[in-house]
Amino acid sequence: MDKTNKFILIVLIAGIGDLVLGSKSIRAIRNGYPDADIHLLTNSEAAPIAQNYRYIDYVWSFPIREMRKDKRHLLNIVKLLLKLRKIKFDFAVNLYNVSSWLGALKMGFLFLLLGAKERIGHDSKGFGLFINKKVSSCTFQDRHFTDAMLDIALFAGGVPDNEGVEIFWNKNCEGKWEHLFVNKMGLSEELVIGINPGGDRLNRRWDPDRYAYLADRLISNFTAKVIFLGGPGEEDIAGYIESRMKNDIVNLAGKLTLDDLTYIISRFDLLITNDSGPMHIGAAVGTRLVALFGPEDPVLMGPYSSPDTYRVVYKDASCRPCNKKKCGQPSSLDLITIEEVYEKCIELLNVHESI
Repeated sequence: MDKTNKFILIVLIAGIGDLVLGSKSIRAIRNGYPDADIHLLTNSEAAPIAQNYRYIDYVWSFPIREMRKDKRHLLNIVKLLLKLRKIKFDFAVNLYNVSSWLGALKMGFLFLLLGAKERIGHDSKGFGLFINKKVSSCTFQDRHFTDAMLDIALFAGGVPDNEGVEIFWNKNCEGKWEHLFVNKMGLSEELVIGINPGGDRLNRRWDPDRYAYLADRLISNFTAKVIFLGGPGEEDIAGYIESRMKNDIVNLAGKLTLDDLTYIISRFDLLITNDSGPMHIGAAVGTRLVALFGPEDPVLMGPYSSPDTYRVVYKDASCRPCNKKKCGQPSSLDLITIEEVYEKCIELLNVHESI
């Protein structure tokens, strides 16, 4: 295949964490097509951070979550797809898992509207009817999503490397937050721990009262500075946890851009987090982290980094993975104790102290 002067569209309309997991695949496509114009179609939440990936030439923002709240965004989506159609892509590739018949139908129509010469993706749930280059329906079965997406990228002509997932931030944000990591004498804080108590579904969130107790314990035992994270809409949960604590913390919930968030996570000595985008950011920047999993399977969606840098805490459940927004009580997250999480923190903090 002639790989020069190609126009390529990568479709990854998923969350921030999914963009991080897909970075290895996007980079592989760039390696395979070094002279191509590579476009990325991603959701509007992930688009700002996608702008920082040097191997993407153009980022297109797809307002999928906005449309779920206001159907008037459907017109904006149609206008966007018509713009993309005019580019006449040599191929469009969907990197993400197609896990439902409805999702396959929606993605299928999107690919037909794009009008690319070749349409590449996961032959699952009927999506194969809309594409002319198909990877196996088993691609995502019992495998980490990063590895599965890489298989699709390689099928599309990508070339792998020995690097992992990655994420970047705009360096202009660094000076704004440097004060969080130095004391009044201008010296580095002894220990800075981040806690991310939110998540895009309620059943991905560990009990806030347990987070409060855990944070107090870490502050008392390690004289640590604790910083709470949280995206828009997660201010209440962080505020509630803060109100339940005996010690002072720094509450940044709802105050950070994606660039800010990524940089700050990169500076933590430890991040304690629910299964979420910040978890994947932490893994990508090499921050040590303790990840709490509920309905999702950590084998499929866990941190993608060196095993010595993270600990996953979860309880076996026959129904995992589960995409339901609510589940019966007790949920698998409810079964995770404070002591279990604290012990995993100690393991990683001891590793940190021995370096």
